[in-house]
Amino acid sequence: MAFSHPLVVVLVAIGVWWLSTGLVLAMVNRTERGGWRARQVLPVMTLAGGLGVVLMVFGGAERTPLGSYAGFFGALLVWAWHEAAFLTGALTGRRRGECPPGLKGLKRFKAAFEAVCDHEIAILVTALVLYLLLYDADNRFGLATFGLLWGMRISAKLLIFLGAPHAVSELMPRPIAHLKTYFKTDRIAPIFPLLMVAATGLFAVLVIGAMSASDAHSLVGHILLASFMALAILEHLILVLPVSDTALWRWAMPRKAKPVPTVLVVSGREPAAEARTERIL
Repeated sequence: MAFSHPLVVVLVAIGVWWLSTGLVLAMVNRTERGGWRARQVLPVMTLAGGLGVVLMVFGGAERTPLGSYAGFFGALLVWAWHEAAFLTGALTGRRRGECPPGLKGLKRFKAAFEAVCDHEIAILVTALVLYLLLYDADNRFGLATFGLLWGMRISAKLLIFLGAPHAVSELMPRPIAHLKTYFKTDRIAPIFPLLMVAATGLFAVLVIGAMSASDAHSLVGHILLASFMALAILEHLILVLPVSDTALWRWAMPRKAKPVPTVLVVSGREPAAEARTERIL
């Protein structure tokens, strides 16, 4: 069965989601237990991120299924660098403490943003650099992948900040444990249905794009994006529903850790997804 077959592409996307999430969790857990330090992890992840940029540039010049896969995997490696930098506490924000009690409205939003602003700015700068490198490329599915991850991260952040009952995880690394004080977990945010409608609409657009694709590289690219979009929708649902996905990544957790509900970061999440063990997506 060819790697451009729709079923193969979907299975590859799901497999990468599962494996990349587990590897990030394993890295963070090992750092937490003192096996590694952030200064040891980040150089390795920086090399991975650099390789990701190379793959995205290579994929951008190839109007082939290989080009779409290369751009997709490259974007995930670049995203993984940002996740590692955040989860190890190396790149978060200027505010390191818990949310001051009694803050509401814009003041609470400002405090939450200050807690993660450096990381957010780093993602913005990365996105701009990638855009300048790839905006006129023949194959822009790598750039689209990074954009999807970023967009769904912002969506998850808004959801957790405004209200997601199951956003907090006991597995949240100590360097960012203070962020849970910025989350609202006593209700489901009224914006949740709107976020789901927008995400489902984008998923439908990607599926239609795959169905109408005339080139193999376009078919593969649209299916990869649609698959990750579906996984991002699933993650949003897990944030508000009493569902545990811990069993999927039990192998990446410390042996003595007790299973608790967690969720993946396909896209992104701060002060949202950062609250849970973060996923690469």
